Amino acid sequence: MPYWTDMVSPGMRRPSVFSGGVLQIWITRACDKACFHCTQGSNLGGNPGIISLEQFETACKSLRDYFGVVGMFGGNPAMHPKFADLCKIMQKHVPFDRRGLWCNNLLGKGAIARETFNPAVSNLNVHLDQVAFDEFKRDWPEARPFGLDQDSRHSPPYVALKDVITSREVREGLIASCDINKYWSAMIGVFRGELRGYFCEIAGAQSMLHQRNPDYPDTGVEIVEGWWKKSMSAFAEQVEKHCHECGVPLRGRGELAQSGKVEQVSITHLPIYTPKTKGREVRVVDEVSQIDPQALVKFTDYVGNAK
Repeated sequence: MPYWTDMVSPGMRRPSVFSGGVLQIWITRACDKACFHCTQGSNLGGNPGIISLEQFETACKSLRDYFGVVGMFGGNPAMHPKFADLCKIMQKHVPFDRRGLWCNNLLGKGAIARETFNPAVSNLNVHLDQVAFDEFKRDWPEARPFGLDQDSRHSPPYVALKDVITSREVREGLIASCDINKYWSAMIGVFRGELRGYFCEIAGAQSMLHQRNPDYPDTGVEIVEGWWKKSMSAFAEQVEKHCHECGVPLRGRGELAQSGKVEQVSITHLPIYTPKTKGREVRVVDEVSQIDPQALVKFTDYVGNAK
């Protein structure tokens, strides 16, 4: 049996606080922060991209009977120039109890966020920002912002397994137990101007960050109604490409998101790894020992890993 047979497809339920699953709709990777080792590359330079209103509505419609949380995802979604319009579209197509927002700073968008999103299924990490925290509490009193008193620890997602582990068998074993796949989310993104679905948000991020390379393959699936119900066999190409080029299963110690010192990346992703923060050091990793592998119990416990 292929090693990806027991992995979680977008239509399978996950053990999570988010109604058994999360399916993110990426709207931009623009962000007012530059967290070390950001999974979506919001710490990197270049055009951050945006989803169009038409694309966002198509994405929402494709998830009409999805059982889990539909997340508006970035970057910081509040930086999308038509954030309010996107919220209105989401209100039309996704029930309130399943509308989630992944956001670190409202940037004056508190009223429409409060009207649109269910705070119980939103992820609002302010990353030590007192002003952002105060805005959440003032303009969206029901919101549950966190991360004011505790930084997050981000393991390096762009240290590719294939660059530091030669054994395919070992890589496949690590991939089969990936924390993002088991506990976190799938994603809809925009690749070369077209909507695409990914079984994993990191697969989508990799694709969008590398999309200007003409030789980079389009591994996304077409967004039509019910695309997320496909079995893992429909996403096998994504697993073969993106999982072997991902660092999530390594659970490297990484850096604190706000007070880190060095960005770690391996040769596969070095061409896209130019920090937007001038002067930030980038260190190329070519041996797995350089990232202190398996230092974390769970990749996705960002705040807990910092304690």
